[in-house]
Amino acid sequence: MKSLYRLPAIALSISALSLALLAAPAQAAPPTDAQVDKLMQTMNYERMKREIVQQMNGSAQGMAEAMAGNKLSPAQRQSLQRSMDKIMARADQLLAWENVAPIYRKVYRDTFQANEVQAMIDFYGTPEGRSILEKMPKAMGQTMQEMQPLMKKMFEQIQQDLQKDIRQITDEAPPAPPAPPVPVSVPEPPPVIVNQGQ
Repeated sequence: MKSLYRLPAIALSISALSLALLAAPAQAAPPTDAQVDKLMQTMNYERMKREIVQQMNGSAQGMAEAMAGNKLSPAQRQSLQRSMDKIMARADQLLAWENVAPIYRKVYRDTFQANEVQAMIDFYGTPEGRSILEKMPKAMGQTMQEMQPLMKKMFEQIQQDLQKDIRQITDEAPPAPPAPPVPVSVPEPPPVIVNQGQ
């Protein structure tokens, strides 16, 4: 009789398990293209792109100045600036959303689940989320600036350690094995002629 009372509980447990199994794939589903597009819109991809192009422009300007030195006349500098403007316009065009969207969609599909992308959309859609996005480039730039002395020290230490290890390795290298002995050919003794007539 007890087993009859347990049947509804077992049926309820099976139903709950079935619902959990059915719900699991939905939670683990990759984000849709529309979700990734919405996230990039929420994160203001256009502003991020402008900042990337500005950073590229600054680096390219520095590179051009270093390559040209002080040899350029004002007219040549203007010509160089026009060339730089064309290069940056091309970079801006290459980074347009329609060109990079397939890359972002694939990366986010391979990396995140749909519910995670939705959580990012929800967060970056809030005033706090937007404020964090605005401040993040400054925080990253300041972090890199503050870390420069530490990175310099780290690379100096790596260089010293490598030099020390290389000296040790080359000093402790086992001597080369001796050359195999050169085969010596011993000439055969001349034949002994016995004169039997004597």
